[in-house]
Amino acid sequence: MTLTKDEILGLSDIQIKEIEVKEWGGTVMIRQLSRGQADEYTFRRFGKSEMKKGDIETDVTLFGHDTWLVAQGVCDADGKRIFSNSDIKKLEEKNANAIGSIAVEIVKFSGMQEDVEELDELKN
Repeated sequence: MTLTKDEILGLSDIQIKEIEVKEWGGTVMIRQLSRGQADEYTFRRFGKSEMKKGDIETDVTLFGHDTWLVAQGVCDADGKRIFSNSDIKKLEEKNANAIGSIAVEIVKFSGMQEDVEELDELKN
């Protein structure tokens, strides 16, 4: 069966699941990233690796994607985000291990396993 544009756009294809957060003594629901969110995540991680101003080249390192991922991916039982982007600063004050483990689970659940493996290599 060939899907129409309206059928495709009307699909609810983002899955959700519950994960344990040991540091917080409970569980949270997470959702898969949408294609747009996955692209934004990739840009936030890698961005443009070099900047050139005149004859001077500078390497750029981007940080802050874990709290951004948590804001995008933690949801209620219906899959609706519970944090907005304005909550990111407050999330940055939370336990680093909790935020990091939730972010890794969101990336894995979104089918971006290579990114998780790359993060693991950087930690070792």
